[in-house]
Amino acid sequence: MPYTESEFAYGPVIVLRGKHKGRVGEFDDDTFHRKRLHAIVKFAHPLITPYYTYIPVEYLELPNTQQLMTRYEQLSWLLSPFRGKEAEGAERIAALEEFTYVSSLLNDRMFSAQFVKSPRGAKIFISHSSADKTFVRSLAVDLASIGHQPWVDEWQILAGESIVERVGAGIEDADFMVVVLSKSAVSSQWVENEWQAKYWTEVTEKRVVVIPVVVDDCTVPTLLRAKKYVDFRQGYTEALELLSKSIGRHLDRKTDG
Repeated sequence: MPYTESEFAYGPVIVLRGKHKGRVGEFDDDTFHRKRLHAIVKFAHPLITPYYTYIPVEYLELPNTQQLMTRYEQLSWLLSPFRGKEAEGAERIAALEEFTYVSSLLNDRMFSAQFVKSPRGAKIFISHSSADKTFVRSLAVDLASIGHQPWVDEWQILAGESIVERVGAGIEDADFMVVVLSKSAVSSQWVENEWQAKYWTEVTEKRVVVIPVVVDDCTVPTLLRAKKYVDFRQGYTEALELLSKSIGRHLDRKTDG
């Protein structure tokens, strides 16, 4: 959600409008510039660059993981010698500084999502096809940064452990299951078995437990068609916000009820 002059936070930001649209930087301070509140943004770690830019606060928001990954890929291509005409001079230095900053943000978020467990929030099992791993990693990291505890098989199952037993325990322990629906997922018997196992918790406890999200054009399974799903096809940021709000509301009802 874009910042406002009354609601903003220092730290990582992505630029939504203007000539710096799409860039990721550090909201280091604020000031009034031309009678308007501006962020002082550095497109690098603030300790390694003296350069900054004034950007209106409402042009900024906290970047989600998919936005960071998109920018990482853009900068990688800009710096690549296989591009045909790689960035040179000052442009290359600026790209390298931003690339290093974005890389550190992604590494920090990935580490926190896997190893730092929040005492609050919901335990969320993410049921998905292996073909959707890239999307699932972004979603899991973002849910963790919000304060939830996502369960993803590649993070939770150690070498030598029983996959069936660990998955079963993860499903049983979860407050909610997010089912990532795609062409690959709806054709996967494994994914179907996972969400059907949790679906009966919803029936017996008479509360929302299974939350479908759609990531490509696919046929939603019959038992899930009556549910309102979160549509990530129309935009990751807006869908993530809707999913987060829904989980928060359902968690409150579970706690109160």
